[in-house]
Order: sequence, then structure tokens, then C-alpha cells
Amino acid sequence: MGDRHAHLWVLRDGTPAHAPPGRLAVGADGRLACHVCGRWFAHLGAHVRRHGWTAQQYRDAVGLPLHVPLCSRDLSAQIATRQKRAWDASQAVRDRFEPGHRMAQAGELSRLAAASRHRGAAGQTPDAVRESRAGRLAAGRATVARTRREQLDKIVSAAGVTDLPTLLRNRYEAGASLAQLASLTSLGRGRLRAELIASGARIRATGINQPASKHARAGVNDARTAERIGVPDIRAWLAEQRQAGVTLRELAERTGRSIPWVQSRLAQ
Repeated sequence: MGDRHAHLWVLRDGTPAHAPPGRLAVGADGRLACHVCGRWFAHLGAHVRRHGWTAQQYRDAVGLPLHVPLCSRDLSAQIATRQKRAWDASQAVRDRFEPGHRMAQAGELSRLAAASRHRGAAGQTPDAVRESRAGRLAAGRATVARTRREQLDKIVSAAGVTDLPTLLRNRYEAGASLAQLASLTSLGRGRLRAELIASGARIRATGINQPASKHARAGVNDARTAERIGVPDIRAWLAEQRQAGVTLRELAERTGRSIPWVQSRLAQ
């Protein structure tokens, strides 16, 4: 078996083809010949991207039906085994593919395949294909929404409260910021604001936090500054330097902070 096939025919764009139209050339080792370059690959679907084509564009160009895998039989079996294990192990995976199973049982996938092969003018997508894509998108969104609800239920349960609004109100009134609540719940700030308002919490103005939050943030900033300079206590170090005659401006430059910041640490 050579490295390439000879040219057997020509694609519609004039590209010489190295494998028969409408079918795959399979080597003795199970690899597949690329119609475009004639080389042999175990995963032809991945290879054709190097030619600037998607797998579907390649199928359309060389006349391959959708049911023919673009990978070797051994690789196809390995992929099927991994998918079977994922299917058996995860209810979420089964839920995600359930719409496709229903479509296959009803013959809808066959109809879509036929519509794809007979699509009209270039660049146009058949209505059936658009409907299928919309259905898969809706199913995917539903799966994401269900997973998020399950995650939120676990967070609420772990906090010992009955619902999400109560959890958010308790944390917010205790000083948590919207950013901290977003990190906890993976919810957007718009959704968090709506939940807090619905729970009866009074939303603080932007940039204003409870004293507890301010103190916590100030402590973090102090610790980072002390670590950068290499001292255990930034306030004690500032006091010692000031007593030694170091000016406020020099202390601000050494700490990388402002003069008001230095003054506030010296005043405490």
C-alpha cells in the first residue's frame, strides 16, 4: 500500500480526488484514504479540518452518506465503547441524547439526512435542519437549567435554609457582596439582584459594602502589602519607620500605596 492513491476523479471545484466517489477506501490496516490528499488516517473526520473543511463539507464534496463513519473500524469501536460507558454511568448524558433517540425512532433523523443531501442553493439550510438544531439547542438549555437547579438545591440544603432567596438575603445582610454571591451560586448579578429584591433585602448602592466586608478586604490588602515588603505586621513596620524619620511620601513609595492609606494605618 503506497502513501497516496492515484487521481481517480475530480471534485466539483476541480480538486483531484484520490479515492472512489461515494465511498471510503480502506487499507489493510483499517485506515481510510483521504479523497483530497490520498494519505491514510485512522480519524479522517479530524484530518479534513487541515484542508479547511468540516466533516459535513467533506461528505458533501465526495458524496459520502451520513451513516458512514469517518474513522477506522477499530477507532469507531473504541469511541462506541467510551460512549456506552458514559451512557451507562450518567443520567445527564442519557437525558441529553433522549431527544435524538425519539427522533431516530420516529424516522425524523432519516428525513433530516435526506434533506441535508438534497439541500437547495449553496448556503441555504433546510427548514427541517433548522428545526432540528433549534430542538437540540432547547434540549441543551433545559439540561443546563436542570443541572444549575440541582447545584443550587445542594447549596441551599448545605446552608440549612429552605430556599435560595433566604440564603441570599442572609448572606447579603451579613455583609457578602454580589460578587461573592455570584461566586457561590454561579448566578449572574441581574438574577441575584432580582432574587434579593424578591426576598425583601435592601440592595446597597454600588461600591458600598457592610463594615464587615470592608474590614475583611482591608485585612487582605494589608497582608498582601506586608508579604510584598517582607514584614510580619505592616502597621507595626510603618510605625517603626515613621519614628525613624521616614516621610509619608517615602512610605507610600515603599509600600506601593497612597499617602492617605499610610496615614490610615498609622492612625490605627
